[in-house]
Amino acid sequence: MEYWNKRDLVPPVLITFKCKTKKSKEDIRSLSTLLSTALQYFESQNSFEKAAAYVSRFSIRWHNRFYNMHGFRLLKQLNQALLRFRSVDIVRILTDLVSMIPDGSYLEKTVDLPTRASLDYLLVRLQGLTKLFCRIVVLSKNATKYYVRFISMGYFFNISSMFLCLLAEVWYKSRDICRKIVEFYDQLLPLRLLLADDGKDWPSKGGILLPDNLAAWLGSDWTDEIVIKEDQLEILNLRPDTDLYMLLNGEEEDLSNSKKIDALIDAKTIVAKTSVVSLPKTLLMEHIKSDVGEVVARQPKHSMNDQIDQRSADRLRSKFDVKKFLEQEKQKRKQNLSQALTGKVNSATFNAFAASMMRESGKMSTTDYVKTFKEELAILTGGEKVHSKKRKHK
Repeated sequence: MEYWNKRDLVPPVLITFKCKTKKSKEDIRSLSTLLSTALQYFESQNSFEKAAAYVSRFSIRWHNRFYNMHGFRLLKQLNQALLRFRSVDIVRILTDLVSMIPDGSYLEKTVDLPTRASLDYLLVRLQGLTKLFCRIVVLSKNATKYYVRFISMGYFFNISSMFLCLLAEVWYKSRDICRKIVEFYDQLLPLRLLLADDGKDWPSKGGILLPDNLAAWLGSDWTDEIVIKEDQLEILNLRPDTDLYMLLNGEEEDLSNSKKIDALIDAKTIVAKTSVVSLPKTLLMEHIKSDVGEVVARQPKHSMNDQIDQRSADRLRSKFDVKKFLEQEKQKRKQNLSQALTGKVNSATFNAFAASMMRESGKMSTTDYVKTFKEELAILTGGEKVHSKKRKHK
């Protein structure tokens, strides 16, 4: 049975045995140093713990908005893998072992050491963590490619950029942690023969299978995801002048389930690469300047804040225009009576006219109100002839 993949694996009972240090001082010191170094390393991963906490927070914060998007589903699967790593609690396992190992600086003739089962439990957990971190790296990379495509299309640019930075940090640190775990495993495996077997059947009578070379046991996950080869760097075209579209060209086909988005991005990538990326800087600037679009002549928008003459009253179309017209007339009558359209009308008559029109505003429809206002204004300003012409024409 593959115990590395068993979540509820029961740890062995912590038992010690008496060990003479005459012929095994160096091995005991090596075991103590390795366990202490591993404990300090995992305790120092505060930045990774913070990034994992952000992944968990993001998957909850934006669940209702992006739950049906493939990239967000990858983010939630990544969150589950990070929670699985947290449930292993490798720091507690190392702390228990370190507390049972004597100080290597001074060793007595006989010391108490933990049994082999305790170290085997640690090795099995390290074996499972390497597989888990390979999955974390793959999920981070696939989700990152998805959000890179979204950024290149301009969809949810701010959120996708934030996701991209977070996933890049998780991907980078997970690869480093996986390499360290493999290093600790390979160094601890030969030292298990130093510890005595207590005779207990843990975890089963058949025993456990611990690979001699953990990197070889991981196989393609180790060679393709954790250790990047030179040919992979050539495929990705990682040069100082590498841009977003060139990285997209180096991706594999069918990166996600959104095939329609992939087709649009591929078409956009080809156009951008042939027409923009390959141009020198001077020609690129000319290319950008030349595409100014079609020049469209726009008609000036009439504003009621402009100077209003006799013809401006004929352009009134709404109750708001009428109200604005009366306000401007009042202001012009105070500043310069000669510039007002109703300059020849005395103040009492104009105020009565303005008050009556404001009262009628809520009683009449917009069409009738504007029509009545124009007729009354024509009469007020001495335009009876214009008014009578309209009546006669009707």
